[in-house]
Amino acid sequence: MSDLAVIRKKIENNLMNVVNDKYPISIQNGFNNIITNILSEEKQLTDLYPEIIAEIPISTSQLQDTCVQYEQHFTPHKKLRQSLLELQDKLSALYAAKTSHKKAVLKVERTELEIENLRNELSSYDDDYTIKRLTLTILEKEVDLEEDKRSVNNSFHLIKDAMLKVIQHQELIKKYEDEVAKSGLSFEESEAEYYVMYFTSEVEKQLRTANRIDTGTFGAISQLPEQLRLKVLKNISFLKHKLYTENYPAEGDYIWKVYYDQLKPAKTGEGEIEGMKVSDFIGIDTIKILSKSN
Repeated sequence: MSDLAVIRKKIENNLMNVVNDKYPISIQNGFNNIITNILSEEKQLTDLYPEIIAEIPISTSQLQDTCVQYEQHFTPHKKLRQSLLELQDKLSALYAAKTSHKKAVLKVERTELEIENLRNELSSYDDDYTIKRLTLTILEKEVDLEEDKRSVNNSFHLIKDAMLKVIQHQELIKKYEDEVAKSGLSFEESEAEYYVMYFTSEVEKQLRTANRIDTGTFGAISQLPEQLRLKVLKNISFLKHKLYTENYPAEGDYIWKVYYDQLKPAKTGEGEIEGMKVSDFIGIDTIKILSKSN
């Protein structure tokens, strides 16, 4: 048996020391199975559970992404903007995974070449010291190679997850782009609707959980343009009437969702929301490319 084989065997036997005969038989069998069937073959999640990994993501679910990232926004414009930001992040993750994969593959190739060269060099020596030194170097390189190959396998899964996220957000962009087109509003016009509904929903949350509007929210409302500020205050009156006069059920759906069309600010003219000319307020003409005029 060569020195390489002897030391490899020694390393493998040393690993078996983790199996203590004082452990229950079931634990000992489990350890032995891991050592002989997983560690020895460098198996990854993709090897052990290929069908599960194909469906169950290691990162967040697409439903979770949609709920958390998009449902907090009230207009398709804001959701479209968020989907673009998310897609940018997912593309960055995809490119990073692609680069990591390439680097890992190159490291495997380089390490394999180094091992081959060391083995060739080993065959040309006959003194024990040099043979032992080169043997240990080869074994160290083989450990590096195991790690490099794990990186290659892991990068495949990262690429798959990133590509699924890219597909998801491309589809969401299509969806929200269509909704923006149907809205008849430019992005800046839609911001008026966003802030009215944002504060309306915040106030409902506070009234239904703390029975009061906190000072920070009430102060922030004062910074809105007059027409939007008055609309929010009118909505607050509507919410209070529903909750305190009509005794809206505690388990009832969110009022701002049920009565969204009634609570959102009205488009009162081209580029005008609740009588406010948006371009006059922001000081620049609004850009309207995606939406169709209603």
